[in-house]
Amino acid sequence: MAVLNIGLAAAGWIYATDYSVSARIAVPVVSAFLLQASLFLVPIFPAARLRVEARFLPARLALVLTAASLLPFLIYSLPSGVFAWPALLKLAAYCGAVAFLFIVAPARGGKLTWQDALALTLLAVPMLGGVTFLREIYISPVPEIEPRFDRALGKLMLFPLGAMAFLSLRQLPGVDLRPAPSLEDLKIGLKNYLLFLPVGAPLAIGIGFASWAPRPWDGWTYPIELAGHMLGAYLAIALPEELAFRGIAQNLLGGLLRKPLAAQLIASLLFGLVHLPSGGFPNWRYALLATLAGLFYGRTWMKTGSIFASALVHTLVNLAWHVLFRTL
Repeated sequence: MAVLNIGLAAAGWIYATDYSVSARIAVPVVSAFLLQASLFLVPIFPAARLRVEARFLPARLALVLTAASLLPFLIYSLPSGVFAWPALLKLAAYCGAVAFLFIVAPARGGKLTWQDALALTLLAVPMLGGVTFLREIYISPVPEIEPRFDRALGKLMLFPLGAMAFLSLRQLPGVDLRPAPSLEDLKIGLKNYLLFLPVGAPLAIGIGFASWAPRPWDGWTYPIELAGHMLGAYLAIALPEELAFRGIAQNLLGGLLRKPLAAQLIASLLFGLVHLPSGGFPNWRYALLATLAGLFYGRTWMKTGSIFASALVHTLVNLAWHVLFRTL
């Protein structure tokens, strides 16, 4: 937590300097990100999550989870002058619905239930392209960072909210979120990444989704930028999506159908479908590639049982896309 907060504070200072953001705005915005990053870590570390579960009864834990999800929004919006009651009420209703769903309608076991499907839908909808729910709540105090703001703070909020709802309140079995993978997990992840590239890259070019356009090395900051992009892609994209589609959907579908390969295929198809609205509906090229990639992510998860391993493959695919291709 200390390392992450120091890194984020430094990144916030650099970002604020580049955009000439005043301290009156930069301090509350960076503080909100620091708190959200700390909350992000809680479900990842089993010991931390279990201590929270031991401290609060389920109904009270749902209330604490809702309040914790609102706190970063309040920390940045009140001092920076963008706070609005309608935004707070919408966010509170949304977070409360996710947090209390398994309290009002409990679900247990390793099979997919309607409660699971509803919770996954609630968590997935704000992530869809074209959905402005988070953007309407997380208003940027600086117009220059508007395009990125909701994708960062708002979407980072969804991971601990969803993870704690499923892991602590639903008690979902079979989910390994530990950030320290085994060497075997890393080998399997890298193997599936290398298996995907010779299939996914020609398909992307062949269907006219992307073109080959490697980015040139543009100075000493290039590797730092790539490391930042990789970390951001892992935390804000890969880890939440892999928890949702592999740790929850594929996991519970496998328990329901008793056919792991069928569960892998259905989860991959769902993963592809949620990409249809991205970049203009219906973006079938993106959906097709996401479905194909999902098969390799799902294969990694089946072989390792680790969300980290499938998220690693997801992140590396995202990085290769960023460095080697240009979307058409």
